[in-house]
Amino acid sequence: MSGTVVDAFGTGLLDTTVTALPGGGHRWLRRPGPASADGFTPLADRLREAVGAVPAGAPVRPLLGRPAPDGARIYDAPGRHSAAHWLITGGGPHAAPGGARALADVLRGVGALLAALHRQPVPDEARRPSRAAVRLHRWLSGRTTAAGATPADLLGAEAVGPLRAWAAEAVQPSDGHVLSHGAPGLGALVLPGPDGTPDGPAALLTGEDLCAAPPHLDLGWMVGELVELRWLMGCATEPRDWQQPVDALLDGYGSGHAAGPAARARESHLRGGALRIALHAHDTAAYLPDSVGQARLYGVLATAFTKEAAA
Repeated sequence: MSGTVVDAFGTGLLDTTVTALPGGGHRWLRRPGPASADGFTPLADRLREAVGAVPAGAPVRPLLGRPAPDGARIYDAPGRHSAAHWLITGGGPHAAPGGARALADVLRGVGALLAALHRQPVPDEARRPSRAAVRLHRWLSGRTTAAGATPADLLGAEAVGPLRAWAAEAVQPSDGHVLSHGAPGLGALVLPGPDGTPDGPAALLTGEDLCAAPPHLDLGWMVGELVELRWLMGCATEPRDWQQPVDALLDGYGSGHAAGPAARARESHLRGGALRIALHAHDTAAYLPDSVGQARLYGVLATAFTKEAAA
């Protein structure tokens, strides 16, 4: 089906092209970037079945892609823009379609979706570590650098030890690991927008990073990104404006689950957030040209978050 390309962006890690379709809606094409060391997780039938067994709540649904040439994935998504786009360009949660309350509802749905995914049995095809956690662990263990930058360069020596231990926990097989999205970021959360896209639920692009991981890795991933945005935007927005979506995400994840993996993930989500922010420091330096200075900003936040998580 033909269409009009309305957005294209990328890094050395991931390239994205968004096409507006003649009949409405948007097609997202995502492929590993030119510097990516590995491809997306293969979508075996059992993985599709496991994701398909997750109840699709009203605010958000998991959206599996279709294979495309060169290792890419195609998604027929409900909007042109991700939540990350709306938050960054609009200056805060109020800029999301429908406003801050609508965004909170979507993130509550994301939390519930992740909890439901984590309750699914882990298929053999998913018994692999998170691609992101492997990338981070290799760096924290001194086996790689990020455009020449070591972990101590970006994070400070004090934070490296706890982060390395948490990353090692994430990549080592464990009976406590659950079926995980692997990278449930704001950039993969597509919102129905006010730009002619159809009404309906938001979509969390899913499948590229399906893996077995500690449950707090998924939960902390999105918490970490929200904390990053709150910190980077400083006094431009009220801190409580950013706390509402964090609270909604945690509430959705833990709703109705007072014990078990959900409770443990909520208690440990700061670790997951610290790992996400540290990974962002690495990826910024490694996959964006001349960005070591910007990566150090993420490193400062990762260090502070690590101290809080380790307390």
